[in-house]
Amino acid sequence: MSDILVLGAGVGGLAAARDLAAAGDRVQLLDKARGVSGRAATRRFEAGRLDHGARFLTARQARTQALVGEGLTEGWLREWTRQFSRWQAGEVTPTRDGHPRYVGARGMSDLGKALAQDLEIHTGTHISSLGHTEAGWTLTADDGRTFMAPTLLLNAPAPQLALLLRGVTDTAALDAVTFQPCWAVGAVLDEDLPVDWPALNLEGHPSLAWIAREHTKRPGPPALTLHADAAWSAAHLEATPEQVQRDLLQAAEEVVGELRVRRAFAHRWRYATPERRFPQACGWVPGLRLGWCGDWCVSDGHGPRLEAALLSGWALAEALRTTGT
Repeated sequence: MSDILVLGAGVGGLAAARDLAAAGDRVQLLDKARGVSGRAATRRFEAGRLDHGARFLTARQARTQALVGEGLTEGWLREWTRQFSRWQAGEVTPTRDGHPRYVGARGMSDLGKALAQDLEIHTGTHISSLGHTEAGWTLTADDGRTFMAPTLLLNAPAPQLALLLRGVTDTAALDAVTFQPCWAVGAVLDEDLPVDWPALNLEGHPSLAWIAREHTKRPGPPALTLHADAAWSAAHLEATPEQVQRDLLQAAEEVVGELRVRRAFAHRWRYATPERRFPQACGWVPGLRLGWCGDWCVSDGHGPRLEAALLSGWALAEALRTTGT
């Protein structure tokens, strides 16, 4: 039996778990995926590594800057760019704010892997039910395994957590959180585009919001990641990956010209971008020893992003330390 169970090994859950384990707590993390990092996801594909979830990491806050410093020194993080370009009504213009964007040396999932070092993590573990008694929390996996601890921390999209907790506690705060979906397409190309921008933000395009040249992040074959616009993704939420792949690659060609695609894939993020967020940096219910964190919590004034998930996880660990574990 652990002191603390963390359901979800995204970067927020990993950040909280790492702090609590460093303070001496026995922490177990559970995640249904085969690996860690959540939406900071990297797909190995045709000798390339494509970040089809989180695009990059920012470091506006002091603790995130310290983590970035560690990553740069240890080699698992690198600065990508301080300049993107903007597409609007067919015109491409460079934009430079001087703010560095960081990426994993081998992929965005490197961030989660670094945070996960020395933690006890059970991947491939799908929790189907949970219960709470005076003794604490019991989580039951599809394969019949059970996990118990006095304290439960949740790091997953709020709608999924609300379903798990319904009937156990009031889920109104989680029910209020909403998300926008995103379809992503990754494509390895036979040749690079004749452009000099690392990534393109598209404003007002009917289907695309983002095009990144993934090989500008790290060595690899010419490759693109496309992110669809939220409204387009919602309208095509139940489309097949093959349909989405065809439509978004065609849309990209209308923006950048002909693509010589070697291979491609499509991935649906049903809970991609928090739209209506939880109003605090994290949630903590002392009477139940229940908490939650994620980029869907308002941890600073810069909106939902990978850094927000880290800040939320650190805030949740601090909430536990303040009340005592």
